[in-house]
Amino acid sequence: MPRNSSRTGRYRRRARPSGERVLTAPSDLGRVELTAELARGWGFRCVTLEYLPVGFGSHHWQATDARGLRRFVTVDDLEAGFQAGSEPDAAFAAMERAFATAAFLRDEAELEFVVAPLLDEAGAVIRRLTDRYALTVLPFVQGTSGAFGSYESADDRRRVGGLLGRLHAATEHVPPSLPRTEEFAIPSRDVLLRALDHLDRPWSTGPFAEPARQQLRAAAREIATRLEQYDELVGEVRASSGSWVLTHGEPHSANVLRSEDDRLYLVDWDTTLIAPRERDLRMVLDGELTGWDDYVAAGRAASLNEEAMQLYRLWWDLSEIATYADLFRRPHERTADTVASWGYFMASLPKA
Repeated sequence: MPRNSSRTGRYRRRARPSGERVLTAPSDLGRVELTAELARGWGFRCVTLEYLPVGFGSHHWQATDARGLRRFVTVDDLEAGFQAGSEPDAAFAAMERAFATAAFLRDEAELEFVVAPLLDEAGAVIRRLTDRYALTVLPFVQGTSGAFGSYESADDRRRVGGLLGRLHAATEHVPPSLPRTEEFAIPSRDVLLRALDHLDRPWSTGPFAEPARQQLRAAAREIATRLEQYDELVGEVRASSGSWVLTHGEPHSANVLRSEDDRLYLVDWDTTLIAPRERDLRMVLDGELTGWDDYVAAGRAASLNEEAMQLYRLWWDLSEIATYADLFRRPHERTADTVASWGYFMASLPKA
């Protein structure tokens, strides 16, 4: 799975997953418990388990058995990430459908670029570890991914545009009961609205609470305006978009893995939804629409809905603000994770 490269290009709208940055292993999940579940669920008896400080809202390990076979192990925090604001049971159910969809794309639709979870011995794509955590096991693909930022070349955009064309064209082959459908909800929106209603008194839930309040207070009017704009665009896109397809959700450069033989793979399928195609394309196409011709050639004739592109740009920024407002409104401490999250929160706020 991805080794973060040293590339530093930045996407013009900051393309990276929502959720708290996770640089340290969870203190409430033991190694013994994790290795036992790998053996019990997948028959994988690892002798080494190396924590990988990458990702948002999820924890990752490289597991290796006595034969040298490797697996990429992910423990998702059901209280964070894309499902932030959902109850853990609902978050688990949503992830189960998303990962089952990815497994179908790999195994039945034969999309070789889809890195999906391996089925456990009961045929499940994800297992519950605790009330808070869920476990998935993936094949280990050696390669590199970009930073959480821009595609560095036009060739990268064209190649990923072609992958998205194939993915979207596979929609008709996917059982309708597998993927969920876009509802245009902003994760933790209710938390953000409550936060905006409580800006007149200091916050004391942790070291970043009061600074977060001050930043939100300064940006409150613009955030409210953007929420109104977003809601208006939702109505327009619902009424006009005929381009609903199976989308990955976050096909930015950090979720594209380049293998040692220069093959491209899409990873991190927890955000999969039936949605307007622009949900994916806005992260790949540049101002000159580089990659669009490759998208159309690999899939089917299509048109681009600029209103949907704008909607998803707004969705990303608003979901970032809401997710981090939720984080800093809850009890927290100063850690490597919350320090990194503070930086992303600041980057998500409207600029004066």
